[in-house]
Amino acid sequence: MPVYRFDELPDVRHNPDLSTAHGPTIKGERIFFGLRTKTAGTSSDPHHHPCEEFLYIISGRLRATIEGEIHHAGPGEVCHILPNIAHHTAAEPGADLVYLYVKDTSWGLKGVRAGEAAGDEPPEDEAY
Repeated sequence: MPVYRFDELPDVRHNPDLSTAHGPTIKGERIFFGLRTKTAGTSSDPHHHPCEEFLYIISGRLRATIEGEIHHAGPGEVCHILPNIAHHTAAEPGADLVYLYVKDTSWGLKGVRAGEAAGDEPPEDEAY
């Protein structure tokens, strides 16, 4: 299908063991494209994955720790996370974080806890 409506797709927590983020996702041949919400003051656990991702902030404020360095982003800004880099993201207090999530499909939607090996195959994704 060439046209989608996020409000007609299931709201899913794609990585429930590592993140509070949830929302609908579209999977193309090479790209995952999702709309994510992370409740103010919540975060993901440190993790990594063998795929690249971009987070485009729509509303709220993002605090991203990437290889131990803290970065902040707000509406209209993009956070770029390279493959195999330990990171975690948080919604700063005050407002929920809403962002577009773009990730290549070379792995899956789930990450692997920091300090653990990624393995040859991605963990099984929740349905979307």
